[in-house]
Amino acid sequence: PIIMSVKLPGFIPRELRQLARFVPLRGWDVIDWKPLLGSLREVSWRYVSGNGIAALRRETSRQCPSIAFARSLRGADPLWSSEQAASRRRYGDDILRLYFAQWLVDDGLFIDLRSSRFGIIDDQLTFAPSGLWIRLRPEFREGMVALYRSFYADNDAAFEDALRQMGMIKPGLSAAAEAELKQLLFDHFGIDQREQQFSIDAFKASFDELFEFFIEHDYKLHSDFVWVGFYLITLYLTLEEGGAAHDTRSLCAEELLDA
Repeated sequence: PIIMSVKLPGFIPRELRQLARFVPLRGWDVIDWKPLLGSLREVSWRYVSGNGIAALRRETSRQCPSIAFARSLRGADPLWSSEQAASRRRYGDDILRLYFAQWLVDDGLFIDLRSSRFGIIDDQLTFAPSGLWIRLRPEFREGMVALYRSFYADNDAAFEDALRQMGMIKPGLSAAAEAELKQLLFDHFGIDQREQQFSIDAFKASFDELFEFFIEHDYKLHSDFVWVGFYLITLYLTLEEGGAAHDTRSLCAEELLDA
């Protein structure tokens, strides 16, 4: 792990390396490397080969009909070319809808929501996903859906159940440590906001705090947690560029509460 925390394997494409830089150096020591290396190899191969993109694009478009899906962005205007605040907010809202809707797709999720994957065609947000997609373990993906839903029920027991399902609360954790972790995760996912300004620096600080907690409490994290981190990083990078404030709470409810 010490070598890996400094140098990732050579087969990993630049786009993934850029995301990996957001993991604090010591953070790599709490990740279970065997499943992570396997999934890094799989995702790197998909990125190079394009394997599985078309099938997952069709499945995801059914789950998220509010945006258009395309093989390429040829002829599209850049995502943030409009100076109009209302347009920027609308496109950002649609990206958030996509972020939440993908949690309901069992076949996999496209983790790269960077602005270069989006364009505007005939005033509609268009998404051309890359081969950076991952199929999370069902219990982890379903745990994420349960975690988001638990925020709305204001149900601490449901929130805790979701965290246990995801393996985030390890056996033997003290009540004080559990409370600290719950607060860190609540802050990290930033769901309880009606006018959220997305800041990658704030996200990075919250990511660092989580890893400090995991280091302190001797965790071994499954790679699914890392992929979710990458997914969120790309969301924050893009929405920070857009500069609009978003009603994250309502958008999450639209996609996940009635599903």
